Amino acid sequence: MAYQVSIFLENKIGHLEKVTAVLKAAQINIRTMNLNHTANGWGILNLVVSNPVLAHHLLNENGLSAALREIVVIEMTDQPGGLDDLLKEIVKAGVNFTNAYGRSAYTNEKAYFVIDTEDVDDARQKLVAGGLKLLSDETIYGVS
Repeated sequence: MAYQVSIFLENKIGHLEKVTAVLKAAQINIRTMNLNHTANGWGILNLVVSNPVLAHHLLNENGLSAALREIVVIEMTDQPGGLDDLLKEIVKAGVNFTNAYGRSAYTNEKAYFVIDTEDVDDARQKLVAGGLKLLSDETIYGVS
């Protein structure tokens, strides 16, 4: 199962570096990141990392407010219109998501689309039934 680590961060100099320092010390690689400003000087940092369970544990142990959420990661083509084509298939499958972001693997080859949804199991079933390729943990995390 794929997971993202979500960290509640105050928008101040050095707060993002606190996260990266913890991950670096543990040799955890950031595969994808998405940082959003929320309100009143706070934001949410969503990370897909090489070891999400350990990252979650270490971030909390180091005083950062981190949560572990299951996600779905879908393969798409890395070309103009690739995301539009994928979204059409997601709509046909009847899947709604609350948060999303993407990552390109290699130019003109494959890209990955990460979705965070309320019912991951239902979304996974619908997407597979719709013929979409969900990525393995090994591919997502970049480990063998």
